[in-house]
Amino acid sequence: MLLFLWRSSWIIISGVLLTGVASGLSNAALIAFINTSLVGQMNIAHAIWWFAGLAFTVLISQTLSHYLLNQLSTQLVRDLRLRISRLILNAPYPNLQKMGKSALLSHLTEDVTAIAGASQLFPVLCINFAILIGCMAYLSWLSWQLALVLAGIILFGVTTFNFFNDIPMRSVRNARDEYDVLSRGFTALTEGVRELKLHRRRSEAFVSQSLSNSAEAYRQHSFRAAVAYLWINQWVQFLYYLTIGAILYAFPLWQTLTQEIVSGYVLVFLFMMSPLTIVTNSLPVFSRAKVSLDSILKLDEKLVEQSLAERLAKLAVQKSFTSLTLTGITHSFHREKENRNFTLGPIDLEFRPGELVFLVGGNGSGKTTLAMLLIGLYHPARGMISWNGCPVDAGNRDAYMQNFSVIFSDFYLFDELYGVNAEQHRGAMDDYLQRLHLNHKVEIVNGQFSSVSLSQGQRKRLALLVAYLEDRPFYVFDEWAADQDPEFKHLFYTELLPALKAQGKTVLAITHDEKYFYLADRCIKLDEGHVAAIEYPQGHPEHATANADWLRSTHTETSIS
Repeated sequence: MLLFLWRSSWIIISGVLLTGVASGLSNAALIAFINTSLVGQMNIAHAIWWFAGLAFTVLISQTLSHYLLNQLSTQLVRDLRLRISRLILNAPYPNLQKMGKSALLSHLTEDVTAIAGASQLFPVLCINFAILIGCMAYLSWLSWQLALVLAGIILFGVTTFNFFNDIPMRSVRNARDEYDVLSRGFTALTEGVRELKLHRRRSEAFVSQSLSNSAEAYRQHSFRAAVAYLWINQWVQFLYYLTIGAILYAFPLWQTLTQEIVSGYVLVFLFMMSPLTIVTNSLPVFSRAKVSLDSILKLDEKLVEQSLAERLAKLAVQKSFTSLTLTGITHSFHREKENRNFTLGPIDLEFRPGELVFLVGGNGSGKTTLAMLLIGLYHPARGMISWNGCPVDAGNRDAYMQNFSVIFSDFYLFDELYGVNAEQHRGAMDDYLQRLHLNHKVEIVNGQFSSVSLSQGQRKRLALLVAYLEDRPFYVFDEWAADQDPEFKHLFYTELLPALKAQGKTVLAITHDEKYFYLADRCIKLDEGHVAAIEYPQGHPEHATANADWLRSTHTETSIS
């Protein structure tokens, strides 16, 4: 933990150490001075100045130490959260899926908070360790023989503490692992609250079987760690009182001690009880921080290892789009609900600019998986994806993905137009808002939506606006029209998609709307992970509009199956 803080900001840590040690030694000097004043004759004027100077030094050094550490702690929290966020963004998407949202959120919340809490205690430990060292130095000055005996007792206490410390650490690690499980339950609770409220037996079973079990397991591990540290602290307290008893009743039998030495030892030991208690009570906090820090560092190493080739690569994909080719692409994964492995492919497809392609097929046929492979979020097990004839690999995959604008079926709508110059597109934004019938619901001020608290269909229309403003060469829509009323569904298929095509954009739309299949240049039909047919629909006059006449004239009246 100290090494991690040192690497974070060695200048601030150096200041914390210096001011903490100064405060601790001043505290020890102050108690020694008070003891000397009680048993000796001192000039009152000199004593007042010494007392005031030492007290002032203690207050100033404590203030500086806490100020510096608070500055480091807040900076550390910010840097850790941004670092983890960037690592998440750099990591391959399949690996993030394996980790799960709850585990990632646990790193951003629980782990960072634990480390920050421990870092804030660091100046307290510095001060109190310095107090203990200063007090031991003063006791050595009173009687070096007794100091040697006390050093042996302290060494014995430290050895036994290290021996027993593994017991609570195991419980702390188990509690941290169980927190991930509990976090998954909280995620399910917040995201599935509608389904739970509509099914009482389901909600009761969810709480009793999932949340209750993980919450109880987390409580048990945390309780065991707390009890273990309690016994360790009591063991330290026992040694402490044993030492005081030995000073009062055993040491005088072994060696002749003056009243000044005995009273000095007892007074100093009583004063040491507070910093000793603070140090021992801080151990659980630092144990949790150590486990959290190990967890973050493992995440750090794992994500850096996963994205190393991608981050170091210099190869970039050309911006202009001439062709996108999938050759022998396959991808396999396990379907938990069906308890079987599903394999997509091999797939051989080619896409050209200005093409409107519909991807159709039954549920579970692999449409979304193919789209995820196409846009680069999933990586093919075998085969090759080529952009403008250039193979896509780990070195240029990030650049490749920047060519797509996608609206997923479970899309997320940000409340701000990140990465888009809103003022530059003001005219287009106003036009799209009006065409999508959102101008009376949403305003865009300084690149931010006035509201995203809309119906699912309206939010999808707003996501479509964002996709238009991104102005990418390739668009992918996963069941965009599923939540739209007939008016906007018709608008989407007959006006918005042909308009993108007319701009030279390539559009891949995953859809079940057979009524509009005639508008596509191709309909790619998937069945159980394989391309069952590629159909080139004929024009259907009963569904055509004047705006689509030019489009139908280019259709090829053949069917390949």
